[in-house]
Amino acid sequence: MRANHYVAALLVITACGPSTKDPAEDLMTIEVAPANATLTYTGAPLQLEYTAIGHYADGHTAPIPDAVFALDAEGALLGNINAAQFEATGAAAGKGGVLAQSGSIVGGTSVAVVIHPVRIGPGVPANGEDNFPDNPPTGPNSPTVLYPLEGAVMPASVKSPDAQWEGPNAAGDLYRVRITAGQFATVDTILAAGTGFKLDNQVSDTDWRMLVKSAGSGPITFEIAHWNQASSAAAAAPHTVRIVQADVTGAIYYWNLGQGQMERIDSNGRAPAIPKPPSQPSTGSRCVACHTVSHDGRYLSGSLWGGGLQGGVFDMSDPAIQTADPAPTLSPVVESSTYTQLFSTFNQDATRLMINVGTGLSVVDPRTGAAVPTAGTPLPSANAAHPAWSPDGSTVAFINHITVGGGAASWAVDYDRGDLQVLPASAGDTFGAPTNLVAAAQVDPAFAAPSWPTFSPDSQWIAYGAGTNSRGASGAIPYPGSLFLVNKAGGTTQRLDVACGNLRLCYLPNFSPYDVGGYYWLVFYSFREYGNALAGTKGVVRRQMWITAIDKAKLAQGGVDASSVAYWVGDQDVSTNNMSAFWALPPPIM
Repeated sequence: MRANHYVAALLVITACGPSTKDPAEDLMTIEVAPANATLTYTGAPLQLEYTAIGHYADGHTAPIPDAVFALDAEGALLGNINAAQFEATGAAAGKGGVLAQSGSIVGGTSVAVVIHPVRIGPGVPANGEDNFPDNPPTGPNSPTVLYPLEGAVMPASVKSPDAQWEGPNAAGDLYRVRITAGQFATVDTILAAGTGFKLDNQVSDTDWRMLVKSAGSGPITFEIAHWNQASSAAAAAPHTVRIVQADVTGAIYYWNLGQGQMERIDSNGRAPAIPKPPSQPSTGSRCVACHTVSHDGRYLSGSLWGGGLQGGVFDMSDPAIQTADPAPTLSPVVESSTYTQLFSTFNQDATRLMINVGTGLSVVDPRTGAAVPTAGTPLPSANAAHPAWSPDGSTVAFINHITVGGGAASWAVDYDRGDLQVLPASAGDTFGAPTNLVAAAQVDPAFAAPSWPTFSPDSQWIAYGAGTNSRGASGAIPYPGSLFLVNKAGGTTQRLDVACGNLRLCYLPNFSPYDVGGYYWLVFYSFREYGNALAGTKGVVRRQMWITAIDKAKLAQGGVDASSVAYWVGDQDVSTNNMSAFWALPPPIM
């Protein structure tokens, strides 16, 4: 159990034991009854009346009618108290403290709330639950849990994972998906095999929120058991995930290759990011690609109608983005006239947009589209790719000296060699000379093509991809690729093998804007399999987006992989290739 923290009003004396005598009276201690109660919440209101009993210096006891009752921090998660009546709300299971105070004397006891709903799926017979003992043994009929991944680290705000498994599956078979959090919270779901059954189960948001709140910073365990008429129930090896008490939400803007459009995933699910972007007069194309998002989540920049064509900036806080046809851009976009771009990046306050045209870098005003003259060291006019401006505005990371096959790269999309560099940025649109962070000549040739640098929210760390090519794949064949992390001041790079499952199939990282719970949160895409072949992507080579928690304590140690076992980004379409995830704060209200 997590440590109890008494509410401020009752910090005078710790509970459950003798306390210093109040000189104003002969009350010595307070007993709270009933002691150490356990309540089982089943969905209906559940109350328990408490009494404060005083123990006095002369040895007698008596009720204290004017005692003030309260809950400690753990108890407040379980319910509320009104006068002397505790009510379990069902929001969480666990054990907490009930406190009573009179004058300066405080006493207390514990209260435990057990929550264990059993959800019955379609086609399950009335006695289906009875086929599963509490702890079935493993055996030939045991399933294999495929998702969530063992040891994954997830924020408390994450949506309920879709548990997936594989193994014996025939008509009439039953499954129990048991999810436990701590000693007191369990959700059982009994499922029946049949037409359309995908060997998966996602509990309701209500049940998942209860489990997360009950877990605190502890584990949540997924246990899956299988039963058929020819044998008794058999269990799979459990998978456990760890919850970090952190609210990591916002919106992820990404490219859905299957639909050929940019989409957005947020708390409301998946939807087109810009339903009706401007169409190209000559072709009717409505493509918005090669996008990026401002640090405050308000503006989205993209290349309209195709990579390297006209650039456009959208104010995502404007309701017209979702309703107008065409969706408005900050400045007019005119085919073959206004500025062109491939990739782009906003400065700290979105007053400047650095664009990658061909393989050169330049700056425009995102509100007007006008070119902005720069001072100091000229920006690279060739052989540069993938600029990323730090959240504090002081640094631009990019890939310099890009080549392909030993010759000059024709555009910033395709190259097989380059140097990860940084250049300083300051007031007056002034830039300094680039310096190397990771030079291709100094790394394993398998990682000579760095790509897509991204800054941590505090601008101190840079994550990037690296492999044999700047792309993730050529057609259906992936290029080997890994993720790395390096301090912006330089030093040793660290490959994030834990995030990638020790597979070289990870690409295009992007930090979330959230620095919470002792972690940074990094989204990327991978060709690794997600779940099983029925509900997930097992057996196919398909881009899917994942998130890894970067442990800041491990970063401080240095020399260790600070990434965590990743979790899949919920609400994706498993039938499409999803990539180029840019994670942003929710856009401010216009």
